[in-house]
Amino acid sequence: MGGSGRQGTWNGPGYGATAEHHRAVDAWFLERHPPRPSDVVVDLGCGSGEFTARLAAMVPQGRVIGVDPDPSMLAAARRHEATNLSFVQAPAEALDGVIAPDSVDLVVSRAMLHWLGPSAYPRVFAAVFRVLRPGGWYHSESAGAGNVQAIVARTDALADRLGLPRPPPFPDAGSVFDQLEAAGFLIPTDGVRTVAQRRAMDRAALVGMLRSQVAVVLIREADPDRSSEVAEAMAAEADTVRRSDGSWDQTFVRLDLLAQKPA
Repeated sequence: MGGSGRQGTWNGPGYGATAEHHRAVDAWFLERHPPRPSDVVVDLGCGSGEFTARLAAMVPQGRVIGVDPDPSMLAAARRHEATNLSFVQAPAEALDGVIAPDSVDLVVSRAMLHWLGPSAYPRVFAAVFRVLRPGGWYHSESAGAGNVQAIVARTDALADRLGLPRPPPFPDAGSVFDQLEAAGFLIPTDGVRTVAQRRAMDRAALVGMLRSQVAVVLIREADPDRSSEVAEAMAAEADTVRRSDGSWDQTFVRLDLLAQKPA
């Protein structure tokens, strides 16, 4: 989950407890490019490790390395134990500083890139390219333009009210396509696609997501002693983003990226 930013911003157990909306689309993600049983896989921005552990079970003759910069996330992730599973602390942009070049068959990242901001994408893509073996693949899904629009509007309004900078906008598919190509990747015809998803939530799940995930974009810009204030102010926005049909579901727009390092 985490990419970079102030250490201590995340709460690993809290994030894992409110990430069910991500776990609900795990099968969708894996269907596009499942790992082979002997693959070496990196889960970049592994967060609290639930998906990383699932990957490890899929590569019994391979191994999985979860990478995240946040100590709290890694502490939660390390509760998942398997003989072919390990975790390393590093920001996404420095992946090639902790993983050897040309050593990985597949790099995946889930709901991670957007926490860095689009200006960091070229550095991440370059690092991923270096660690992949020739012929290896990079598969990522993250927020794209149009993602949770109602929540974005309330987040911007709250940032203004609290005197904090607004988060950068989510990127469009075309700009990310160009950045992947510039890093050297080969991109299939449908390699960069935008997928809209209605993700089911009840009020408690939405409040949890706002408090433990969305609020982070503002908390990391605020003084540390304001963290609780910002989190609770964000959570209080839940009723303002309820759908017109009365549900608490939210519309996510994902940039689903699949690209290959030339063989």
